[in-house]
Amino acid sequence: MADEAQSETAEVPENTNGKKTRTLPEEAKPFMWKPGESGNPGGRPKKKPLTDAYAALLAKPIPNDKEGRTFAEAIAQAMIKEAVKGKVNAASEIADRIEGKSLQRVAVSDGDPLTELLAEFRKEHEALPPDGA
Repeated sequence: MADEAQSETAEVPENTNGKKTRTLPEEAKPFMWKPGESGNPGGRPKKKPLTDAYAALLAKPIPNDKEGRTFAEAIAQAMIKEAVKGKVNAASEIADRIEGKSLQRVAVSDGDPLTELLAEFRKEHEALPPDGA
């Protein structure tokens, strides 16, 4: 037994703090990730249980609906009816869904660090030669 323990410690390199290191077989080396390459480029999937549940229910047909609509279609139809009646909130919701939310403008005054940074960027950008030159 003493010989086995002695032979094991003799095989361990000095820089591993007594731990054995494993080497990769040559056959596996072509399948290794390259430097900078991720083994999971999409990342961990985002879980949205409530959103997924809503989506599943909205896609189902309404029981006994004469028009055979899904819940989503009925809600959309109701929103449009409200918008036609002049309900601004309904019209705004429809516009946001179809066209996307409008951008909010931000007022910036002189002497603001952001204004100075933007002016500096513009100066540097104007000094660059045009593309293809």
